[in-house]
This record gives sequence, C-alpha cells and structure tokens, in this order.
Amino acid sequence: MKFPYIALLALLIYLPLSAQSEDPEIPTEVSQPPYEVGDLATEQGYYIERGEDEPRINFRIVGNKLRLYWIDQDGLIAEPEYQAATVRFTGSVRGRAYHRLELLPEATGLGAPGIMVPPHLYNVILVFPADEGEKPVSHSFRYTSLMDVEVDPTTDS
Repeated sequence: MKFPYIALLALLIYLPLSAQSEDPEIPTEVSQPPYEVGDLATEQGYYIERGEDEPRINFRIVGNKLRLYWIDQDGLIAEPEYQAATVRFTGSVRGRAYHRLELLPEATGLGAPGIMVPPHLYNVILVFPADEGEKPVSHSFRYTSLMDVEVDPTTDS
C-alpha cells in the first residue's frame, strides 16, 4: 500500500520541476525593421524607463518617420501596450508639431506616416490615452540628432 503513495509523492515533486520553463533564447543578431515581437532591435532613440518589471518605451526616428516600441529587459521587441498615442513637439519646429501614432501593420509598435525633416532636434511630449476616469500618461523629453545613431547591442563598444 505504500507504493502508490511514494509514486504519487514523487510525481508531485517532479511536476513543478518539469513545469518550469527554460530561459528564453535571446537572438544573437540584430533584426531589421519591420520588426516582429521577440526581435533584437538596435539601440537607438530615447528610452523611457518605467520600473524593473515593465518594458522600456523606445521613441525613435527611423527613415525620418516616428516609431515607438516597447523593449523588454533583454532588449527584445515586446507587444505594444497601447493602440495609439500622440506626439507634440514644442519650441522651434519645422513641419507639423502634432502627430498621431497608430499601431503599425506588423502590430509591433506605433508609428506615424509623416516625414520628420532633419536635423532631428525636438522637445517632445508623448501622451498615451487614458481609460475612462483616469488621467492620460505623458512623458516629456529632449530628442537630438545623436539619438538617430544605431548602436548594435551585441557589440561591446
């Protein structure tokens, strides 16, 4: 009669150990846009830190177009947390001062179709819409042309 209990106990100990997933495999090569969720992206643009467990928000200008991505702690593209956002440029702005970012066709981030004329030097106000009864989430920062430079995260430079 003890055998079934020992087998059951062994099974109960083994199941939680086997249910633990292995660490996700991090890509070793940088992906090129259009990105997919899980791709390793170049380090570029401005990063908004939001805490340890939350992906960073990455605002960048790629090909003179606005792009917004969520980047996890491993540097991989994460799923967007919003379907839309607005960007307003303040100060001396050439071109449009207001842009609406919407979900990209690949659903990996947000983007706007407007062309941003170089040099890219802006005071940025990024606003995410709020749920009913809440305030919108906004972030303000300075974007410079130096942030347009792509850095390969797989190199030690």
